[in-house]
Amino acid sequence: MDDIHKTSNEKVHVLSVSSAPSHHVHHAVMTHVGGIEYDKTRRRSTIHSYTLSNYHALSHDPQTMRAVHEMTRAKAYKNVIALGLAFMFVFTAFVSIQGLQSTMNWEGGVGVTSLSSIYVTTIISCLLAPWIIQKLTTKWTMIIAFVLCTGYFAGNFHPEHYMLVPLGALLGLLGGPLWSAQATSITSISLAYSEHIHAEEQEIVVNKMMGIFCGLYRTSNIWGNLITTLVLGKNETLHVPQYHNFSTNSTCGAGYCLTVEDELNHGIYFSQNAMRTISSKTKIMLLSIYLGCGMMGIVILISLFDQHKNSKLKCRDDVLSSKETFLATIKMFKDTKCLLLLVIVVFIGLEQGFMFSDFTKAYISCTLGVTSIGPVMICFGAVSSVSCILIGCIASRHIKRFAFISAGATFNIGLLIVLWLWKPSTLDIPNFFVVAACLGLCDAIWQTQTYTLFGIIFMHKQEAAFASYRMFYATGCAIAFGYSYFLCVETKVLILAVVLIIGLICYCVIEMKVQLQSQHIKDIVAL
Repeated sequence: MDDIHKTSNEKVHVLSVSSAPSHHVHHAVMTHVGGIEYDKTRRRSTIHSYTLSNYHALSHDPQTMRAVHEMTRAKAYKNVIALGLAFMFVFTAFVSIQGLQSTMNWEGGVGVTSLSSIYVTTIISCLLAPWIIQKLTTKWTMIIAFVLCTGYFAGNFHPEHYMLVPLGALLGLLGGPLWSAQATSITSISLAYSEHIHAEEQEIVVNKMMGIFCGLYRTSNIWGNLITTLVLGKNETLHVPQYHNFSTNSTCGAGYCLTVEDELNHGIYFSQNAMRTISSKTKIMLLSIYLGCGMMGIVILISLFDQHKNSKLKCRDDVLSSKETFLATIKMFKDTKCLLLLVIVVFIGLEQGFMFSDFTKAYISCTLGVTSIGPVMICFGAVSSVSCILIGCIASRHIKRFAFISAGATFNIGLLIVLWLWKPSTLDIPNFFVVAACLGLCDAIWQTQTYTLFGIIFMHKQEAAFASYRMFYATGCAIAFGYSYFLCVETKVLILAVVLIIGLICYCVIEMKVQLQSQHIKDIVAL
């Protein structure tokens, strides 16, 4: 009888607590499942409720609670917008200069070689990202990376191998930590703000903040291509020939299939003509604009982005030693959820590489000429930017992540079918902008949802999680650029479709695991 009476009292206690306001409920009733502590009273509506592996609330030490108390709406939005603007300025320059390297610095292949050094060292730097961020903090990691970016822009005034390749390698060494620090900052700000307003759905806040950042950052595609188009358009000597298809048995679109010899012959032909038509004065004007954009990004980050007293809002985990932090990214590969998610991250990198390498070359340039790349890519950047903001601020409140990713994957597969069957011609110019807009929409869905997913699942090890994310994203980009000269476009489209399907299956496995675990925890709460 005493046991029954005790159990009855416990049930009454749970019910009475659950009717209290949400900010009192948070610490009220906890339960242990497999040695992991869960908040039984935290009500969440999605199938990934109570988190995916272990629910880590922010720690309640005085420093963290003070940060939560100070993270007002104005402060949270100020930091997210400042970070988005800083990345917008820096990557406006980087996107533009990346697109011009193969033509502006063609002699000896110095431009493309410097870009390769960036991607290679970026993959390596992802292993060091948690350790670097722990030593420098998120803010100063991003500031130093921006300084190296600006140094790389300046190095293009004197494009020699001994100048650009080392600068590119140095930039890549902080490429992984840069993106890991950015994602960690956005997630930490979002979690602190959600605790400050006692939000029941932390993921909605994270999704919204990530959408705002991605929306601002993605406008770099607009401004970068706009600057290039306007400056080169005013160059009186610019009469760049159309992108000719040198192979007699190839066509534009999915049928585009040049041999390595054809590509090399085309590269020499086009680069020499382009270099002769871009005057030294125009080149200096472009590089000066890029240098100014880089410096503006540094100024915004230093002056407007707040330095958190701790590099991240700590969870209930113990503080890691330097050695443990150094090995944190490698240990992520032992996490089943991380391995399953990395397939879809590789797909995102592959599709980005396809967009900036094959779509611009085999569809736009082959049919309309190189001068049409800028306007079409502006359309891509505009749709991607607006979609990121809408998805983060509006749609995420009413549509769950699983529905978003499923719809995005279905839409993306349909788009790949269009790219496989479409035979572009000069008579269907609007279709180029429609396809670019669709690619921008898919890009927005993948960017916002996967970043949010990593931030929520791996809340307790953000730096390592986002470092592994960036590593496999860069790997996907490197693979896409690497096989660009060896595979036909039709084959590349099929590869994208296969990887996307595998990635979606892996994601569904995770969601099913989450649903089962969530139901298990709900059964415990019901007790």
